[in-house]
Amino acid sequence: MNRITTNEISENLSTRTLLLDDNGRIIDNFLVINSSTQDRLLISDSSEISDLYKEIRKYIILENITVDDISDSYKRISIVGDGSCKFLTKILKFNSLKSKEVFLDDSNFIIYIDKSKPVEWIDIIIESKYLCKLENIIINNIPEISDLDFKKFRFNYLVTVLDEMIGINPLELSLLDLISFTKGCYIGQEVIARMDTYNKVTRKLVKLKSDFPFDKKIISTLKNKNAGQILSSLSQVSQIDKFVALALIKNKEINNSIFCRGKPVYISD
Repeated sequence: MNRITTNEISENLSTRTLLLDDNGRIIDNFLVINSSTQDRLLISDSSEISDLYKEIRKYIILENITVDDISDSYKRISIVGDGSCKFLTKILKFNSLKSKEVFLDDSNFIIYIDKSKPVEWIDIIIESKYLCKLENIIINNIPEISDLDFKKFRFNYLVTVLDEMIGINPLELSLLDLISFTKGCYIGQEVIARMDTYNKVTRKLVKLKSDFPFDKKIISTLKNKNAGQILSSLSQVSQIDKFVALALIKNKEINNSIFCRGKPVYISD
């Protein structure tokens, strides 16, 4: 696995890593979970789990690795927000900072604390047949939010999801915690190393705000030249009379006037 992923895959630790193409662009963002057996669970952030299955199989032709699609057998619950670790420890009665595999009656589940995120973020991986029991405990103690509210939350912390980052260079998204600069070669490594060494990262992830919906993907300069691209936006007002979006903006245009559909948009604090 270390030959194809951006982060160091350890025998003892679970980790989050990326799969890149030859041009250093993101194909998938996924967890590598070390279970109690010699097998490893690969948990993709894709809405189409088979994408990771297909891509991994493509790159391990010469490896002594067997990959099976067992996506129907496991589910994931994510708990996010300040105080998540402390609260989860309280309701499940275990130390989430020390215990990685937790037992609940006749079932067990795996805890992964994702330190690559700028906010407390916990992923719980559990067999599908035990999901209902754990879900009931969590929902009774932690409020479930809508997809729209979760998107607003993500935007505030500049957290991108896979659908927004596919085809993007990870350095542009500041995903440095998902890249090891000391491990051996991996697919796309030469591009990443060159961009890092020679400071060739030309775009920055920002949150934009405007008085109108972002119904186009291109951000332009005053002279109608390309200044960046919209990765994702909210289709309704998020702040007082404001629409918001996540975008990649060229570094040289960060302090200049930028536009979408010929109307001014602003980088939000």
